[in-house]
Amino acid sequence: MSVEFGVSTLIVAAIAAALTLLLGWKRPFLALSALILLIPFRDFSTRWMNVHSGLSVPLVTAVGRWWFAVIAALLALAVVRWIVGLWRERRRPQLKSVDALVALVLLVGTIHTLASPQFNAAVTSFRGYVQPLAVYFLGRAIRPDRRELRWLLVLWLVAGLIMGVFALRQATTWTDADYRAEGYIRQDGDLVVPPAYLAGQRYLRPASTVSGPNELGLDMVILLIMAAVWLSAERKSVLPLAASALVFTGAMGASLSRSGFLSLVVGLATVVVLHWRRLRSWIASATSRARLGMLLGGGAGIAVVILVLGRFGIIGMVTDTIVSLTGEYHFLDSMDTIRYLARQPWGVGMGLVEPKGALLLIEAGGGSHVEGSIFQIAMEMGVWGLAAWLAFWAAALARIYRNWHRLQTPELRVVAGTAFAGWLGSLIAFLFLPLMQSISLMVWLWFLLGAGYQSDQFEAAWHGAEAARSPS
Repeated sequence: MSVEFGVSTLIVAAIAAALTLLLGWKRPFLALSALILLIPFRDFSTRWMNVHSGLSVPLVTAVGRWWFAVIAALLALAVVRWIVGLWRERRRPQLKSVDALVALVLLVGTIHTLASPQFNAAVTSFRGYVQPLAVYFLGRAIRPDRRELRWLLVLWLVAGLIMGVFALRQATTWTDADYRAEGYIRQDGDLVVPPAYLAGQRYLRPASTVSGPNELGLDMVILLIMAAVWLSAERKSVLPLAASALVFTGAMGASLSRSGFLSLVVGLATVVVLHWRRLRSWIASATSRARLGMLLGGGAGIAVVILVLGRFGIIGMVTDTIVSLTGEYHFLDSMDTIRYLARQPWGVGMGLVEPKGALLLIEAGGGSHVEGSIFQIAMEMGVWGLAAWLAFWAAALARIYRNWHRLQTPELRVVAGTAFAGWLGSLIAFLFLPLMQSISLMVWLWFLLGAGYQSDQFEAAWHGAEAARSPS
C-alpha cells in the first residue's frame, strides 16, 4: 500500500508540475490564479472521488496533493526568473526587514523541529506551516497585468458564490445521510460537520466545499471583505457586489462559526478604519442631505447583515458565549496554555501539539492539546517563535496599510484592503481554532499578504509600462 501511495503521489506531482510549468513559463500569474481558484474545491473533489470514482484511497489522496506540486513548480520558476533577472541586470539582491523576519521564523521552526523527540511528526507539522507560506513569496514575485488581476478578482467572487450557495443548500436540505453519502466523514468515521442545537432543534453546520464549517465561515468573511472593499474602490458593479455580499453573509451565518463572526466584526471595522480619512473629509464637505443618505444607507446595510446572521442564530450563539465566557471550552483551553507557557516558554516541541489533521500527527499523539493556531505556534516553537511570527505579520501589514493610502488602481486597492482587513480578522480566529492547518484558506491569505505587500511596486510597474507605450 505504501509503495502504491508513493508511486501515485510522484505521478500526480509530475503531471501537476509539468502542466504548471507549461502554463507558467509564459503566463505565471494565470498558473497562480488557477491555484487560488481551484484550491477551495480540493476537499470536495477528494470526497467525491472517494465515494463515486471507484479509485483507491491512496490514489485519491495522491490526486488531492496536486496543490503541493503546483506551489513547488511555481516557486522554482519564480526563483529561476529572479536569479536570471539579477544576472542580467548585474545587481545584488536587496532584502528587506520583513525578509529577515521570515528567515527568523524559519530558523526558529527548524531548530525546534530538529530538537523534537518526535522527528517525523515535527517535520510534518513544520511543513504544514512552510508549504502555504510559499504562496506569500509567489504573491510578491509574480506580477500580474491589470487585466489578469481583474479577472482573478471576478472569478474569485464567482468561486465564492458557488461555495456560498452550496453551503446554503446544505444548511437547508442535507441530512446526516446526505453528508455520509457524499463522503463528509473524518478518518475516525465522524462527520466533518458538527451538529449544533438551536431552539431545541438539531442543526448540521455546512462545510460546503472546504474542510469544515469554521473554515467556511472564515472564507466567507474574506470574500465579504473583498466585496465591501471593491464597492468602495469602484462603483460600477454595485448590484452584483451587494448581492454577492449578501450570499457570503448568509453562508457565514449558516456556518455558525463564532470565530468567523468575530473575524467579520474585526474585518469590517478595519475596512471602516481604512476609509476613515476619506470618510471624514467627505463628511466635512458633504451636504446635510448627502450625509443623511449615507447614514440611512449604512444603517440599512448593517440591518440587513444583522437580520441575515440572526436568521441562522449565530448572533444568539455569540451572545450566549460572551455571557458564559469563563466556562467556555476554548477560553479554558487558551488559559491553560497561557499558564503553561508562563512556566515553560519553550513549549512542548514541534509536532507534539494536537489537534492536527495529518494522520502521522494523529498517530504520534500530541503532548498538549490547544485549539488556536496562535497558541499552537507558541507551544511548538516557543514564545520566541510566536514573537517572530507576530513581528513578521506586523511588518507586512504595516507595509500594506501604507500601500493602501498610496494606491490609485481599484484592483490593487481591493487586494491591499482585503489583505489588511482579512488578515486582522483571521488572526482573531486563529486565537481559538486551528485554521492555519486549512490549506485552501491559507493559500488565499498568504497570496493576499504577498500581493498586498508588493502592490505599490506592481502599480509603479504598470505606470512605467503605460508611459513606455505612450507616444513621446
